[in-house]
Amino acid sequence: MGDIRGTRTVEELVPHLNWIEDSMRHYLLVHLPGFRKEEVDVGLAYPGYVTISGERIVNDKKCTYFGQALKLPENLDMRKVGQSFEDEMLTLTFPKRTDEEEEDQNGNPSTTKKSLQEEEEEEEEEKQKEVINEQNQTTHEQHCHAESEEQSKQTDDDNIVNATDKEMRKNGGILERVINLLRNNILLTLALAFALGVFASKRFESNGE
Repeated sequence: MGDIRGTRTVEELVPHLNWIEDSMRHYLLVHLPGFRKEEVDVGLAYPGYVTISGERIVNDKKCTYFGQALKLPENLDMRKVGQSFEDEMLTLTFPKRTDEEEEDQNGNPSTTKKSLQEEEEEEEEEKQKEVINEQNQTTHEQHCHAESEEQSKQTDDDNIVNATDKEMRKNGGILERVINLLRNNILLTLALAFALGVFASKRFESNGE
């Protein structure tokens, strides 16, 4: 808005303000007598405040202006501010935030709570995984130990069988030699007995003659 004052007398206007509220919105009504829409500025430069200002020429000797910064309620959605100007009345509409938007605006406690819960669940799941892994590791070690003992036992059994077999073979060889020796002795005894029989028979025949 350009400088329209020049040498004119400047008169300040204090507009009449009226706040109206329903379940969904807050309404700010500003009565600006003699002003047109293009002569009014609305700003939201400061968090939690709205600024309204304007300036107009009354005549060649006088101009009037106004300017105010108004604090707003805390539960407004400043992204959806509405504005209209009709019959010298400026109307600003401020939607109220929903419960979800209120939580987001205040640090999103519901999301934070959910995140904490998810973290706790993830930690619990990790603990369960660690326990299961430890159990699997223990079971695997026990299984390997059992297999090792079984293999060792099998090896010992095999060694015993081999030793027994060798011993039996050894004993079998000795027994076979004994049997052969006895067999030879029996044959020798039979031969001697036969020889003695023959000798005795010849002596008996000689004596008979």
